[in-house]
Amino acid sequence: MALCNSRFTQPVRLTPIGFFRSTSAMTRGSIRTRVFVIGSTSGTFWGCVAARVCPYSAEFCNQFVQDPIPDLEFFKDAHRYMWRGDWVLHNVSEVVSHDMSPFAKDAMEKHRHGPDGWELRGRVLHRVLQAHLENQPSVHEDRWDPWIEPLQSDPLFQGIETVATEYLLVDRYRSVCGSCDFVIRHKDDPSFVILGDLKTVSSKKAVSSRKSPLAQLGAYARMWQQWHPKIRITECVTVISGPEKCKVRRHSPEDDCIPAWEECWGKFQALQPVADF
Repeated sequence: MALCNSRFTQPVRLTPIGFFRSTSAMTRGSIRTRVFVIGSTSGTFWGCVAARVCPYSAEFCNQFVQDPIPDLEFFKDAHRYMWRGDWVLHNVSEVVSHDMSPFAKDAMEKHRHGPDGWELRGRVLHRVLQAHLENQPSVHEDRWDPWIEPLQSDPLFQGIETVATEYLLVDRYRSVCGSCDFVIRHKDDPSFVILGDLKTVSSKKAVSSRKSPLAQLGAYARMWQQWHPKIRITECVTVISGPEKCKVRRHSPEDDCIPAWEECWGKFQALQPVADF
């Protein structure tokens, strides 16, 4: 047990309920955060997090992060985008999954929720990777260590500068939006720019069988080039994170990804109702 003193209350007894570990690139391994529950006589409970804080050094500041696209907003609860005050009709996820079979959709939904579901796993690992690329502190439960340690130590993320993370994109000519996971570039060769998407799997074996989202990457690459033509995407990557294993697949934007997106968009558009004027 531990005691917490406050000038506003009497000392209270703290019950430890778990640990969280920092995953920041600059503090990883140096912070271990203990989480306590504080009990009261009324039966109401509060959470209290105790952690050591590491000083933030200016050397970790990233001056290359790309400015957001003006007037583009994402509404998380509705999963809708708005650009220049108007709702955008479609999102990339909707387009690339339009031809998914009912069986595949049922399988995805079956394994979506719960403490071991793909939704929570993906949310945690995306958040941790974003913090890592931005050199920001982050915490996670110890049970995610087998995924996170190989992910952060992968050669892809060594010797790079971060251009953007979780970056909102909109097509200038089509009513479709999306958010790419990261854009990075080599420190030694800033003209070599990589656009990437993170996928997570539940087992080490599934890392090798996970398909690459070529159309999804192509959508992001197309939109990025429309808005940032001076920052040319050299390579697209799929980062597949599993327990004790991380695999990076590399793709050509022009030869693999953008053509896959154009084909997917064409098929999706062909299924949309035609307005009768």
